[in-house]
Amino acid sequence: MVAFAELWERASFYSIVSLLAIFAVAPRDQGGMGISKIEANLWAGNYTLMAFGLPIIFGLIGDRILGHYRAVVLGAAIIVSGHAVLFIGDPTNGSILWMALWLIASGTGLLKPAMPCIVSSFYDEDQVGRDRAFKFYYMMINIGAVLGAGVVGMIHTAWGFEWAFLWAGLGMLVAMALLLAARPLVPAIERGRPTKASVLAGEVLDPIAADRRRFKINTTMLCTLFALFLVWSLAYGFFAGSATSELIGKSYVDRVVLGWEFPAEFLYMIEPGIIVIATPLLAWGLSMLARRGRFPDPVYQMVLGALLACAAVMLLGWLVTGVPEGAKNAPVIALASFIGAYAFMSVGEILIAPVYMAVITRLAPRRQQGTWQGAMLLGIGLMSFGVSRVSAVAEADGGVRRAETFIVTGLIALVVVGAFVLASPWIVRIIRRANGNQMIGDAPVGEELEALAQLDAGEPAIGVKVEPLSGDSHSE
Repeated sequence: MVAFAELWERASFYSIVSLLAIFAVAPRDQGGMGISKIEANLWAGNYTLMAFGLPIIFGLIGDRILGHYRAVVLGAAIIVSGHAVLFIGDPTNGSILWMALWLIASGTGLLKPAMPCIVSSFYDEDQVGRDRAFKFYYMMINIGAVLGAGVVGMIHTAWGFEWAFLWAGLGMLVAMALLLAARPLVPAIERGRPTKASVLAGEVLDPIAADRRRFKINTTMLCTLFALFLVWSLAYGFFAGSATSELIGKSYVDRVVLGWEFPAEFLYMIEPGIIVIATPLLAWGLSMLARRGRFPDPVYQMVLGALLACAAVMLLGWLVTGVPEGAKNAPVIALASFIGAYAFMSVGEILIAPVYMAVITRLAPRRQQGTWQGAMLLGIGLMSFGVSRVSAVAEADGGVRRAETFIVTGLIALVVVGAFVLASPWIVRIIRRANGNQMIGDAPVGEELEALAQLDAGEPAIGVKVEPLSGDSHSE
């Protein structure tokens, strides 16, 4: 139910992102706005910043005023209303288009940061189940992204812009109805509106909020890991948060497959498509490591994800070295190599984004979790906005500094990640000392506890069977 709603939120976002610039530059006699490419890029960039920036504000509202379930339902309703405005109104009118985009972005701001909090609430002390759920929850996000990028183009071709703008809203309407019907299944703590008394009582009962030392340590560690998350967000900006890789793919990648040149819009499907395929494979590999007692701590997963992201940016820079100077259209980059760069970034994304979501639900007080989830999205939005400026520098003078800019940016990010490689054992020890017993929950003490300590005190993302040092086996 929760994942289905998140699927349609992403379908909504990717439908708008992939269609907005095309709609903006399309002539008026074809149903578009008929504006320049520069103006179209501004529209698309502003919407992306809205969609990723507003969640930090609305995440706080969900935490403190509405409650997470109410924020999700209200956010879904606002997203539906935004799509309805695009269908019923005249989106070629700038004011109407702005109103619709603000509604969709505001609904996203309410829904998206509250959703992981509801996912976490279903698992209580079951940290193994929680982290496994986040891996597959993130896969559902990217199924929605594939649908949004792929289906909207076909609907636009067959029936025009109006129906293309509406379709994801209809899906969200169905998801909202399911959310309302499934309300009794939502844990009671997430269902109601948090009054001042309930917030204060919750903070007293919340072991993190009640323990000031633990709260300070956890907040410091969340801020530290947020810096690592921003490094990945930089790579995300190159590959999915801006038009950088899509423009490169459209002009310089050989898109001919079996004699057919597929549309450039299909490039939006590469990143979420790889994630949908890779997530079950990665989950299987991690479960194998877990059975052998070698499951990596979430901090180490995040570091590896950031390393892969840096490699992806530098590989993109290396690929464009083959583009002739000043060429506006030269399909000299092999499709397999281009997808390979996406693969580095996408696997890194699986290792860092859902893992950080789960870490937030473990280290942050309950009434701050939505705000932290919003901060994640704000970080992506800001870094994507910055990448758009970096890409402008790269494309200056016919793109003579394109490869140099990408490679240097990747190397700078790699230096930051290198510092985290050195510091990660220290970060893990601090988190374990502050949260070890509480995060293990009802696990028995003694030899089983010692065996768990040798694995991941932050709890693994896939089910772990722990073999004690001696005696009978114990499964968590």
